[in-house]
Amino acid sequence: MTFGTERGRQALHIDIAFTTLATVFTIVRIYTRAFIVRQMGADDWAIIVALAFSWAFFGLFVGEVKYGMGEHQAQIPPDILIKQMKYFWVSIPLYQASLLTTKASILLQYKRVFSTPGMRFACWCLIGFLAIYGSWTFITAWFTCVPVQKFWLPDTPGFCFNKTALWFSNAGIHILTDILILIYPMPVLKNLQLPRRQKYALMAVFALGSFVLVTTLLRLNSLLVISNSSDPTYDNVGAATWSAIECNTAIICACLPGIRALVSKLLPRFLSSYKSRSHTHTYTRTPRSRVTQFSNFQASVAGHQPNYHMQSISHGAAGIHDKASGSDEGTSNKIKVTTIVMQESTNMQEDASSVRQLL
Repeated sequence: MTFGTERGRQALHIDIAFTTLATVFTIVRIYTRAFIVRQMGADDWAIIVALAFSWAFFGLFVGEVKYGMGEHQAQIPPDILIKQMKYFWVSIPLYQASLLTTKASILLQYKRVFSTPGMRFACWCLIGFLAIYGSWTFITAWFTCVPVQKFWLPDTPGFCFNKTALWFSNAGIHILTDILILIYPMPVLKNLQLPRRQKYALMAVFALGSFVLVTTLLRLNSLLVISNSSDPTYDNVGAATWSAIECNTAIICACLPGIRALVSKLLPRFLSSYKSRSHTHTYTRTPRSRVTQFSNFQASVAGHQPNYHMQSISHGAAGIHDKASGSDEGTSNKIKVTTIVMQESTNMQEDASSVRQLL
């Protein structure tokens, strides 16, 4: 007996490929975070939950194909059609759950690496917005029709939301959150000095993040088809396929920054340490002083003789200036030290340093 229809099997093959890729990337990320970095965070647990929802969606996808997705509705027996529509009904909130949990994982990762109050506040605002929107999505997904059985038994007394308006409004908010998540770190990245290889790697990560937005946009056409369809079992193939691509691509994108440590270990020349490129060292000795210089940091330590002058210490990244002087007083050889410290705000530079953890 042939499993499903040709259209259904083709869609299932695509779902298998993307779900497998998402699983591989998640396993690599968790291995990297747990055994190489040894620092599992809330964002890592969130991506595991997102993958679990993706697998649940895949299981429902298999059920839809088994019960005739891709076949014309008129050719499907009524009892089989009801089963397919039930699988379709349950798959909608699980798709939303996977996508929303993935976005939460990305935002939790941003919250972990960005240290400034402004960036953290913006991150919490996005997380709060995602929580409110997620609650609305779950409620409307489960109760698209009241009573719920009207979803698969259209002749049941009750009412249903306008599916076109509901699905397109949800898709529109997904597009909005995709854009906000994409541009959120840009103020820091704009000021970040990186070697060419790391810049290319960073561009690739964000380019793939844009691909999630592209898949969401492409899914809109399939949503329009299914929401106005008189033959939903045949036309649902496109929407189901793009939904699988979207949620699994989002998981892959969320996992990429988390596997940097493993890639650096396996390919050290491709992702060399930022510090090895941005810091240069010079070391000289004199009878009375030792000078160490790191690109924009210079310090001079004087010997323990009276009547000396300690050179100013300038740390460009932190905006710190330290000036000390001493003099001989009588025969006690006491040292008088005067220290002046000026601290400037370096929040953006701290975030620029923190964002290297994403690379």
